[in-house]
Amino acid sequence: MTPLKEKFILYPHASWFFALAMLITWVGFSTTYFARLGASTVYHHVHGATAGLWILLLIVQPLLYKYGKLKLHRKLGWIASVILIPLLVVGGLKMIQLMIQRQDFYPPGEVYRLSFIDFYSLIQFLLFFGLSLYHGKRIHLHARYMVCTVLTLLPPAITRLLFFIPFLDTFTKTLNVSFAGVEITSLILIWDDKRSGDFRRPYFLALAVFGLLHLLMNFAGSWVLWKSLMDVYAS
Repeated sequence: MTPLKEKFILYPHASWFFALAMLITWVGFSTTYFARLGASTVYHHVHGATAGLWILLLIVQPLLYKYGKLKLHRKLGWIASVILIPLLVVGGLKMIQLMIQRQDFYPPGEVYRLSFIDFYSLIQFLLFFGLSLYHGKRIHLHARYMVCTVLTLLPPAITRLLFFIPFLDTFTKTLNVSFAGVEITSLILIWDDKRSGDFRRPYFLALAVFGLLHLLMNFAGSWVLWKSLMDVYAS
């Protein structure tokens, strides 16, 4: 297989960056999930496996595109659309339910903030995935929205990873820093777009939806209506 010339390829080194996302996810969940596999439920495994497979898919897809294997690229995308994405979403929804049911294992009221983040993130993920499909024939938009799906999956892993830094000693601190990191990444991607050509909307949209979540998550845990909705959902 002879790769296409890099100047004709959008993000020729994308697979390396997605591999870094995989590494961040693995290290972030190394103590809370991978070290305790036997104590986790099947829903934890489904959620973890589907999220990991999604990042793995995005490591493979740029390589298939780079080497001209577009038929296999589209086939894997179709399989992900009908199998992997529904499992990822259903697993995420079930994880939220289990978390609220087991809120005694969390700091008081924390499950309501986390459930807001999780629901918002699932909707956000589906938004970016849907937009990537809608723009499937416009590679510059399709690829950027796919990047945004991975950005959506990163905050939980980054939050856990930041606990290895001594002065980030509370969940609120690590949570806010993790979202700030994703927002900074969005700004870097916007800058890279401008540097290499022109502004495009995907990363502006990502910055806006991440920024809104970052703002609201610090208040959602105290919303009475949201708490009532989550209690009903958990039951």
